Amino acid sequence: MKTLTTILTLVVFFLCQSVVAQNEKTILPKIEDYPKGELEIKIKSFGENNPITIGKVLADGTIYFDWPELDLAEIKDNNYFTTSIKHFIGSNACKDPNAIITKEDAILVETKYLFLFKYGQAVGSIIPSTQKGQQHNTSEIGSTLKWIYSYEETNVNAIGKVKLEWEDLYSIDQTTEYNLNFKKGWNLVSHSLEEIEKWQKGEEKGSQPKRITVKSIDEIPTDMHWHLRYWANDELIEMEQKLLTETPITKKQYENWLPKKLGDLKRTEYEIGKEIERLPTPNNINILFQKGSKTLDLTIVDCVASKEAGSTYTLMQDMASRDWRDKTDTGYASALEMDGNRVVVDYNEVESKSMLTYNTMDRFTIKAEAKNMEPEELWKLLKNLELEKLLK
Repeated sequence: MKTLTTILTLVVFFLCQSVVAQNEKTILPKIEDYPKGELEIKIKSFGENNPITIGKVLADGTIYFDWPELDLAEIKDNNYFTTSIKHFIGSNACKDPNAIITKEDAILVETKYLFLFKYGQAVGSIIPSTQKGQQHNTSEIGSTLKWIYSYEETNVNAIGKVKLEWEDLYSIDQTTEYNLNFKKGWNLVSHSLEEIEKWQKGEEKGSQPKRITVKSIDEIPTDMHWHLRYWANDELIEMEQKLLTETPITKKQYENWLPKKLGDLKRTEYEIGKEIERLPTPNNINILFQKGSKTLDLTIVDCVASKEAGSTYTLMQDMASRDWRDKTDTGYASALEMDGNRVVVDYNEVESKSMLTYNTMDRFTIKAEAKNMEPEELWKLLKNLELEKLLK
């Protein structure tokens, strides 16, 4: 009896080891040569303002999916990518006399795009494709994936046929085969272009899809390449994040710093915490200076502790980051360097008005509008602001 128990124990042990070995062999999707660190994966299929987390990308590019169960009653946004199974397959497949479609009015939510999020904002996307070296070209042979949320079980076996014609250049019979078995909840779908037909007439040539298959699959194919499309500026994102952690300038600090003169212009009035259009924070000071016909309207915005203000700061940083110059009806607009500072200039030559906008001290956005001054003269005044004293 003891021998039998020992044998059974060994059998169970080896079976467990076999299962472990199989699990270790499971190949997770991975973005090759991935440089962006760990990021969340979210979808916007249930609304632009209601992104849903469905996984993450690790620092080495490994992709983990964790598709959540959804309580649709709690999702209030109304711009779902919703459709019915009937519309999903299209009218041509519905005309197939041999088509089998159960619950043709079943509601689906289609997910085409997987977005990468950093600090709560979309910074890129990942695109699955059997094609290598590109994001995914729908006119070339290959497969990509879609994730479909179905409100109920529904099935489709149908073939859609359509003739693609254009004048006398081509006439192609296109076939799309659907083999879909949707359970309630999330479903994985492979969309494959399997055959194309090329055409040429004289110097004109091209190709059109000829055979397409759309089918349910149980797991992600191992031949998928995961392409990274990244549009964010990481330097600006980190800058914005740092601004959120800083302590705002107080009203007393503004008052202690407030200059009575700037160059030979005297201060005429000021306001702390003014509501200013397109400047999304009341943490600012607005000062007016004047001498004769020369006037200066100066606004200093402390862009910390506010996501909106931080975005204003990084937007200005981006606008001023490279040299450019555009001619306007009354003068010009440009971005250039002034004494080591990147500055955006808007000059009205007709009315002799100058506006300089720039960032400084890793937190302030300065906007200065002057009458009867050229940009260079205005800049000489702004250099005397001594903003470092504001931080004391």
